[in-house]
Amino acid sequence: MSDTSFAYAQVREAISQQIFEKKLIGSLPSERELCAKYDVARSTLRQALGQLEHMGLIYRKNRSGWYVCPRKLKYDPMQHTSFLQYTTAQGFQPSTELVEKTRRKPCKEIATALDLDGRTSLTSILRVRSVDGRAVVVEELNFSNKHLPNIDKHDLSLSISVLLKNTYKHHNVLYDISVESCCLFNPIAQYLNTYDGALGLKVTRIVRDLEGTAFEFDREYWRHDALMIENKAKLHF
Repeated sequence: MSDTSFAYAQVREAISQQIFEKKLIGSLPSERELCAKYDVARSTLRQALGQLEHMGLIYRKNRSGWYVCPRKLKYDPMQHTSFLQYTTAQGFQPSTELVEKTRRKPCKEIATALDLDGRTSLTSILRVRSVDGRAVVVEELNFSNKHLPNIDKHDLSLSISVLLKNTYKHHNVLYDISVESCCLFNPIAQYLNTYDGALGLKVTRIVRDLEGTAFEFDREYWRHDALMIENKAKLHF
């Protein structure tokens, strides 16, 4: 294969075809081996690998090389259900690491979103959630202590949706939600075992009770190659 300006596209298609046909699983050969196989310069190969990464087919593991992305998690950000429930239902093994729990005053953005004054504090947590041992999302969750008293006394490494239902009787909630592409910068990137500036998805969510009172402000930072956003809704015309 000649090293032309279009050679990277041929390499990209060749590797993606092997992935779709499951002829390539686990780790990719080294970049040196791939350059020799496809007869291209390393710069050409890296352009192809970069596009495959953006397509969500492969990913880089720090100091370890390139890997084929595992099966994606189907994720409905509007669903009021636990990470444990929807991951295990899809055949994954989930785990959660509670990195940090603090009690603090809200910043202006969160105070405005939750309609809080300067006297109200938040319980804020940082969690890393994994499927099959692979970290896929970092969660920054903020709870109004005014509306969810003593929430900091609970084990916040467990399901928040179950806690809201069983302890605070929020069986039904309303969501304000946005999803946008982002870059994963350190330390978020480090928690997700990727590189500083990697492509990601940011989910921002405000949770309200059925009367419209906001009590939770969340940000989730996902590996873009770890999930498929899916929502099944009934449409009425």
